[in-house]
Amino acid sequence: MGNIRVLSDDLVSLISAGEVIENPASIVKELIENSFDAGATNIEISITEGGIGSITVSDNGIGIMKEDCPVCALRYSTSKISTKEDIESIQTYGFRGEALASIAAVADMVIVTKHQDEELGTKLVSRAGEIPRMVDASRPMGTTVEITNLFKHVPARRKHLSDARVESQRILDIAMRHAIVRNDVGFRLVRDERIAMDCPPGQTERERVLHLWGPDVAASLVKFQHKSGDSLISGFIALPPVSRGNRGRQYFSVRNRPIHDDRLNRAVESAYSSLLMKGRYPICSIKIDVDIEKVDANVHPTKREVRIQDFDTIVETARTAVREALDKDRPKEAPLALQDFVDMPLSETLLSTDESEEEMTFSARTLAEEPLLFERVTLEELLKDKTVDPEEITLGGAFKIVGQIQDLYILLEFDDGLVIVDQHAAHERIIYEQMKNDMKKRSLVTQELLEPIVLRLNTADKDAILHAEEVLEKLGYSIEPFGGNEVLVSTLPEVFGHRANEEELIALVDRIVDLGVRAASEDFMDNVLRVVACHSAIRAGETLSHKEIASLLVDLVKSPNRYNCAHGRPSIIKITRKELDKRFGRDGPQALARFKARHRIKS
Repeated sequence: MGNIRVLSDDLVSLISAGEVIENPASIVKELIENSFDAGATNIEISITEGGIGSITVSDNGIGIMKEDCPVCALRYSTSKISTKEDIESIQTYGFRGEALASIAAVADMVIVTKHQDEELGTKLVSRAGEIPRMVDASRPMGTTVEITNLFKHVPARRKHLSDARVESQRILDIAMRHAIVRNDVGFRLVRDERIAMDCPPGQTERERVLHLWGPDVAASLVKFQHKSGDSLISGFIALPPVSRGNRGRQYFSVRNRPIHDDRLNRAVESAYSSLLMKGRYPICSIKIDVDIEKVDANVHPTKREVRIQDFDTIVETARTAVREALDKDRPKEAPLALQDFVDMPLSETLLSTDESEEEMTFSARTLAEEPLLFERVTLEELLKDKTVDPEEITLGGAFKIVGQIQDLYILLEFDDGLVIVDQHAAHERIIYEQMKNDMKKRSLVTQELLEPIVLRLNTADKDAILHAEEVLEKLGYSIEPFGGNEVLVSTLPEVFGHRANEEELIALVDRIVDLGVRAASEDFMDNVLRVVACHSAIRAGETLSHKEIASLLVDLVKSPNRYNCAHGRPSIIKITRKELDKRFGRDGPQALARFKARHRIKS
């Protein structure tokens, strides 16, 4: 007898259901989209234990007709397509004919509904493995679906669910992504009898963002619209410096269907280019409208991805749309960048020369195209074994402190050229090593704030920061709930010093949210330590005295791995005198050519 057999319908339904129902959030997504298709203007979601305990989604849509109830939970039953031609022009959210059937295959489900054309409602009770039962029921027009005992008959899948907090966050994210796109629909999410989201219907885009993301983001929004061919890219972006420490606020939708696509993420981030520092991500909600026949939303079991004809063009259009929106709202009188000088004819640059243009055999552009060859400098060599004393360094013992460039880089002069120190990267390394050492000795110093800082967060960020409370306490933070979505911070690590403020701490929350998603538990403490060091360090724009610079250099010399910040960015570079001479044409073949031209020496 052979080894290949045809599976039973029951087993096939469980496997197929697993393709669509990955976790509680995927159930919520399917039910929200069913509510949209029913014309609902209000959707209420209630969950317990992150949806693992129960999920209830209720709407005020047109409801399900009584005669349709017995078949609505059968596989491939749908009211949205009837012929193969319909698949080519799907106008609705749900059309696979699998959502309710897939849910019924892996959980217990109760549907209470009343169609707009019927006087009495219907209650359908579906228990996994049993024949559904149907009775009359009373309720206003609309549908309520209650899910319990998720994966009761698929224990292997249930044990791979995350904890209730993570699953709850996934549901909140799904609800927010739909709520941003459909600001005409009211959304309410209740988690374990606590309201996590409550948005009335008919809000403007700005009002919906204010409701979900807070006033800082709403105040920085720029709306845009860009048409290319038969494609329309529209939405809003947040202007820098408003940003996030992760991609959690980059929303994309195709024909109002939320999707995930890394290419769109990268396109938007490249449009921001140098406007955001490394580790910061744009905030956006971008809608893509294309001809319906060019979209195939049936390529992914959960419809989180779609296929669009000529998608490369769509991605480039999105990049262009965001870049134009950013350019439009930039200050009109921006300072000239170095590249602006490079692009000028040499006679218009800040360089001065005795030679005429005819005698010049090189250009600023030529110089710019030659890569600078930086090498790491060993401070111990520069100090030449002298006693490491701030006062001696200040007085110019081993090298001379020239000062700061734009309150960001420290410039040092020594016999053979220049040393440039990134003050933030250097201080970050110092703090990281100091805190790491103090934690080993259990002697981390904290400071009590005279006026505790109140962080006003959204539900997701508040839950994330409270979940990390134990780790943060070891780092010197005392945090506690302060009612609603507010968190009170009463102590900080001493290294934070005067830089502690609400903005810095919210930035820290963003990074912790990101770390909590992707970091292994054993690495979490070290990752948070790096984040704290980064946010505690001297910032760009801070003026330092010579004595403060000298003290910073001494501490840097004493720190292990002093050549990079805690995140791997270089903290010190060296430019030799020879390199400087070459850049300014005082050395090399160009200098020789000019010398020969000046003295009329023939080769």
